[in-house]
Amino acid sequence: MILTQQKESVVLSDGDLLSTIKMELDLDSQQVIMQMLSKNLYSDEIGSPIRELVSNALDSHRRAGVDKPIIVSFKPTSDNNYEFTVEDFGVGLDANDVTNIISKYGRSLARYEENTLGAMGLGFKSPLAYTSSFYFIGRKNGIEGKWMMYEGENGNSIDPLYSKPTDQPNGTKVIVPVRYNSKSSFITKMREQLAYFESVYFDVVNNSIVNDFNIFREVDFQFSELASDDRLHICLDNVYYPIDFTKLGISNIPVPIGLRFNLSDGLCPTPNREALRYTPDAKRIILDKISKVADYLVDKYNETITETANINEVFSYYHRFDRRISLLRGSFSINSILSNATKKIKQPKLVGVELLDLSRLYEKRGALLGEYQVKYWINNHKMYEQNSIRTLTLDELSSVYIFSEKIGGNKRDYLREQCSHSCTFKLVKKNPYTLYDKSKFFGPYASYCSILKLHMCPKSEWRQRIKEFQFIQRMYTDTFIDIDALVVPQQWLDARKKQRVSSAGLSGGGVRGVKLKGEVCGKEAKPFEKYVSGRNCKWEPNTFQLESLHKIPSLIVYTSYDNCLALDPLYHISLYKEKMKFLTFSPREMRVLEKMSIHNLITYEEFMEGKTKTFKRLITAYLINKLINQNSSTFTYKAYFKTISKSLFEKVDTLKQYRDDHYTSESAKIYEAMLEVAEEHNLFDLEIYSIYQEVKNLLARLPFIETVMRAVPLSNHYLADKEHASKLIEVLRDLFKYYRYRIDYTNYK
Repeated sequence: MILTQQKESVVLSDGDLLSTIKMELDLDSQQVIMQMLSKNLYSDEIGSPIRELVSNALDSHRRAGVDKPIIVSFKPTSDNNYEFTVEDFGVGLDANDVTNIISKYGRSLARYEENTLGAMGLGFKSPLAYTSSFYFIGRKNGIEGKWMMYEGENGNSIDPLYSKPTDQPNGTKVIVPVRYNSKSSFITKMREQLAYFESVYFDVVNNSIVNDFNIFREVDFQFSELASDDRLHICLDNVYYPIDFTKLGISNIPVPIGLRFNLSDGLCPTPNREALRYTPDAKRIILDKISKVADYLVDKYNETITETANINEVFSYYHRFDRRISLLRGSFSINSILSNATKKIKQPKLVGVELLDLSRLYEKRGALLGEYQVKYWINNHKMYEQNSIRTLTLDELSSVYIFSEKIGGNKRDYLREQCSHSCTFKLVKKNPYTLYDKSKFFGPYASYCSILKLHMCPKSEWRQRIKEFQFIQRMYTDTFIDIDALVVPQQWLDARKKQRVSSAGLSGGGVRGVKLKGEVCGKEAKPFEKYVSGRNCKWEPNTFQLESLHKIPSLIVYTSYDNCLALDPLYHISLYKEKMKFLTFSPREMRVLEKMSIHNLITYEEFMEGKTKTFKRLITAYLINKLINQNSSTFTYKAYFKTISKSLFEKVDTLKQYRDDHYTSESAKIYEAMLEVAEEHNLFDLEIYSIYQEVKNLLARLPFIETVMRAVPLSNHYLADKEHASKLIEVLRDLFKYYRYRIDYTNYK
């Protein structure tokens, strides 16, 4: 980098001019100056040496015209520490270069070349900011030498270690010893400082940095999958610099891309090259670049906005505040940079709509179905009348039936029968909008004038605007089923008639039916149709064939009518998870059942003895759920164990899956009663219970597992999560080794 020569100031004097005193360096203070220019120059003692050494290597390649990659290595050493090395294949070093260039503070060949990164003659000494000594090997013209640079009592020094002939090509290799506790910091800083160097090959322990990352480049910016800065930053000839938004006078811009600048664009780094100088010209240059990049991102986003025939896509656009674009394997929001753009975000268009403002229609979207009033609704085969006035919403578009005046009895019964347990039918009537407000109707959607603000538009456009509104309405209402036009199938009418005849014969012409031989009458637990505080089920009368009870593929638990509340919590904890039925009977029917021997029929008291598989599964799942609640992060992020201990992952995964299969929700009183019995007689699902005990004891012995797993990032940034995950896995691996917990052999040397 060519530095601008400082110009001599013009001095205006009044009177006689005294002699000028030239400033110079105090040679007696050279030790202090050298320490200041190496040890104390850099605030980032790890990131700066990485940047400086790789930049020097790149300059050497450019000077020699070499297109080989620079090798950046981070490997363990025999003394359980690490070694950071940067090797290039450029012009190389010999003893003369070390004496006349490397040993001199401020001496730099790059100062007179335009396409080089160096200029200050300080970067090669930067490792002294981290360590008191380091090594470097130079190969030039068939001779290889090795030197050690170190801090001494009387100043920094360089000692030659050996010199020998070599057939290797010219180049330089710098070797920096790294302390064990700096391992994570070095890997993090390598990702940060070298994210945009495409001519670098990484050889890093445990593949913490891989070489298959991609860099997306445009004229004014670039995006690297290796970069860890989530905010807008600067790449000065691919050297990373964070932006000081305060000095620029703008708000923080959380867009993870780097603004591209050449060395000749007018930006200058500070002497330690850890930051840029924010001169008035530099600020203007950076702000102009931000504006160009913002315009590019707006254009890129606008390419995704096209004319559509789907109103839901339009509404989805206005529902999402976040404007995002995708680059490589990630995506990010551009909202924060839009204020710097000169171009505007494009709005979606709907086919067939020319006049309506779709953004305003989104705000008034409830008016699209405001004409349709819910009169009845059917759920679980029962019809209910809507007491208060309620209009249909866009979230209720499934299973909507529209009628004009009245629903006939057969149609009503037919619709009730068609309704499933999980679906609700809405029966609505239409109250058409009028052009102007009617005094007898009050509400937000009274007329076309109030909805579409027609008074603010030319009268010649009114008809067209109303037609477009109705056109959008039909996109939703075309799915409605017209009850008036609905024809009840004749087959259903015939079956209904036959059923009535059969029922009349059994009941003796309308008299209450006589119980048939081999039947018992009781009540069966069924779910409530709406929430009832303190209760989980209702009891519906039913008749059961004794000869068919054993064919029911469920465990049947029964008790007397008077004891039905005892079954209520059991129904709750087994709901959807266990195949169980719950029945209640009169004392007479209870005596009949007691004489029977039906394999899947037991009393409530027998069930609470805990000898059934269902009981054991429920109480085992309850214990596992308590363990999961106490170690929620461990079970949520169990996938982190895959590369460390496959066995531990499988055990944790097995417990979580078992809990999900057999546990519904907690009803403390019934579970505690069951647990007391289970613990006294060891009534658990023993195969799973042994895994539960093993994992429980492990988590109690190694509490760091849950602590570390709580540090799993919640960020949505793909690359940040990937980097954090790698660090967490490394921490877990080291802690498991420290506490002597055996992990997969691939994690050992």
